[in-house]
Amino acid sequence: MSEFVTRQNAEGTWVSEVPLEGFHVISDDELARKREYAVREDARKRNTKYYVTSYHEPVRGLTTMLSLNELGAVMKLIPYMHMDNAGDLYLNGKRMSTAEISKVIGKAARMTATIVASLVKYGILTEDKEGRRKVYAIHPEYHTIGRALKQGESFTKIYQMKTRSDVKNLSIQAAGLLYCMIPFFHYRLCYLCTNPDERKADKLDVITQASLARFLGVDDQTVRRGLRELSKNGFIMRSESLGVTVIKVNPDVMYRQKFDDDEYTQALRYDFEQHRKASESGHGLDDTDLPF
Repeated sequence: MSEFVTRQNAEGTWVSEVPLEGFHVISDDELARKREYAVREDARKRNTKYYVTSYHEPVRGLTTMLSLNELGAVMKLIPYMHMDNAGDLYLNGKRMSTAEISKVIGKAARMTATIVASLVKYGILTEDKEGRRKVYAIHPEYHTIGRALKQGESFTKIYQMKTRSDVKNLSIQAAGLLYCMIPFFHYRLCYLCTNPDERKADKLDVITQASLARFLGVDDQTVRRGLRELSKNGFIMRSESLGVTVIKVNPDVMYRQKFDDDEYTQALRYDFEQHRKASESGHGLDDTDLPF
């Protein structure tokens, strides 16, 4: 009859094993650790493959130079950066010219040409030739794909799959407003604030709708309309926290930490899911009811 053998593993935990080749018994704690490791590895691999790194300071600079329409075009384009081709923009396996960019940003050819010319002028887009076609890429000064290339700089990860599938439903101005939020995204709480690296929650300088309009130099009506659109499409959610009405960003759209499977983030995902269901059922809070 086979007997259990008890031994101490490399981590110092005592485990019991069955002396049969191919089988062994491990403690519940070790099993839990293995499962947690597997979840984190899955998150790490998923996040590495499917996010665009957005560097805060260069992006912040763009928000002071470009119009909301131009920023919206960038927001709609970055999900199309190709993993294996640096910042090259691809649509249906083909590098993007102004014709493809027009489809993605939802604007007519003439306006698209004007927007593209401005983005090239300010350096966010780079231009190349592919045969007779002019094709475009996102400059790595602002965004890179798969990993952070500019070590030591604060950045936000923009998840490609979620953003690509949902941002097409946004107007270009609402997309521009979303782009403006990138450098103000708190690293842990996912709030919009002027000090997104602050570790103490009671020290946060949160950004409300009114302060967002002033901060960006955009009229309040444009911001209100854009936030309503972003809320309806599940990009943001507004709620009472820390004594003020805060704007939270969906962690499946933007995220800053290495792993996205902690308790707080899971709870925030649940809140966004309930918010979506309430909006679809018609029982959600209307923006006109909010005190800001």
